[in-house]
Parts: sequence; structure tokens; C-alpha cells
Amino acid sequence: MKIKTKEKLQDLIDEDLAWRKKELIEVKLHISSFHNKTMIRMGIALLSAHFEGFVKQAANYYVCFVSSQHIEMMKLKKCFLAMSCIKSMSVCAETEKITAIERALDKCIEKYNNQTFKVSYSAENPIIKTQSNPSSVVFKEIVNSIGLDYEPYKMMEKYIDTDLQRNRHAVVRGEKNIIDERDFMETYEHIIDIMESFKAQVIEAAELELYMDEVC
Repeated sequence: MKIKTKEKLQDLIDEDLAWRKKELIEVKLHISSFHNKTMIRMGIALLSAHFEGFVKQAANYYVCFVSSQHIEMMKLKKCFLAMSCIKSMSVCAETEKITAIERALDKCIEKYNNQTFKVSYSAENPIIKTQSNPSSVVFKEIVNSIGLDYEPYKMMEKYIDTDLQRNRHAVVRGEKNIIDERDFMETYEHIIDIMESFKAQVIEAAELELYMDEVC
């Protein structure tokens, strides 16, 4: 997938967030109108799904954008080299043979010294994954893995782990947990804010070329 311009990146991210927010707003309005406890439980599950889906999609779009710029690997932040070397380095976890590990390292060094950053993306085989569990730990790993700053989200971890994920896990496990409507609305607002902040952060990173290694 090629995303050659910042405008295209923003269009794709805006489009992805828009349809997710539309669905969530519809659920929120239904809950506000009918105060249905079952719908609140469904709403938490959907909110979690869209949080996970958007973070993963926006991160993958950003990586595709960086890949489409045809930048030399050594000029990029090391996280992009790590992405390129995942397959090569997986050998190291499967063997204790020094020669096999040496070959894997040679491949990574060759990429760093002589190649541009390039990745292959598809919906079935994304570069950035969420492990079907968008906790704050997973979210932090995604933010850091694309070279961005996680610090702005630290104060929001409670809303991700406790208010969203704990309730989501209870719903999908079929537990009879009761979620207060006011609590749902508060969680909804905070998670939407996090999604909006992540969108802005990714777009700003593209505009300011924050994917470049500061040393270069």
C-alpha cells in the first residue's frame, strides 16, 4: 500500500475515524434515549473494538506513509529498522547457532547501510498488531514502535485499562456486570479524546518528519 503524500495520509486517517465515530455516536444516542443496560454493555464492547481498530489502522497507515517516502534506512529512527528486521531476527529466537545469528545480523546491517525502508502491508497481514487486547501496555508499545511519544497518554491509562478494558473483558466473557450509564458516557468521552489525540499526533509526525533520526 502506497501513501505518498501527507494529505493522503490525513484523508485515510480522517475517513477511518469518521465511520467509527458515526457508529459510536449512534450507540451513545440510543443509550441516552432509552437508558438500556444491555445497550450499554454492547456499547462498551463496540467502543473497545473501535479503539483497537483505529489505533492499529492509523499506525499502519503511518508506517506505509514512511515506507512510501523511499528514505534510506540509516536516516530513519531505529524502530523502522526493527520492523524491517523482524523476520531476519526471528531466527535468533529459534536457534543457538552462532553462524545463523551472525547471518541474521548481517542481513540487518546490510539493510541499515544500503537499503531504503520498505514494508508490505495488507489488512490480513498488518505491520502493527494489537494482539486483540488494546490495553495501555499494548497501546504504549504501538506508539513507541512507530517512534512517537507516549507521555501524553500516561494520565489516560486508567480509562483504557479499568473503565474500558475491564468492562469489555467482563462483557465478552459473558459476566453479569452492570455498567452505569454515567460511567459509560465518561469512558466514551475519554476514549474518543485519546483517538483524536492519536490522530493528531500521527498527522503531526508526518508533517514534521518525526520519523527521521535526529542524528542525521
